[in-house]
Amino acid sequence: MFFQSYPGIAAWHRSTSSKTNVEVKTLSRRKRQWQPAAKITELLNTPVQGTAADITKKALGLLTRRLAGTRARIIGTVHDEIILEVPEEMGNEAAGILRETMIEAGKAYLKRVPVEAEVTVGETWAEK
Repeated sequence: MFFQSYPGIAAWHRSTSSKTNVEVKTLSRRKRQWQPAAKITELLNTPVQGTAADITKKALGLLTRRLAGTRARIIGTVHDEIILEVPEEMGNEAAGILRETMIEAGKAYLKRVPVEAEVTVGETWAEK
């Protein structure tokens, strides 16, 4: 059912699995190479997860400037999540900055699909 709903992904899987690639690229053109040829799971996963990492890195680069004056601090990243520590009274403002920055970073690479970001505010990371 999934591949019927998304025929472009099915075609990409077929074309990728029919090659003996030793190199793939993310949407930012970052390369990953193998010697000898890669496993099919690596060929399919690297462009997806690598592009997610590119988006996160771009957002981190933009956030430093945008959070200036908010007393918010970037305290960590986990996969495609960015964790901020911010005074409680500035939580919603920082969340808005983070959300808009993540969307902008995503749009830099994902030109033809909608980009959304989910942001939550909590006392601890466990409350996300």
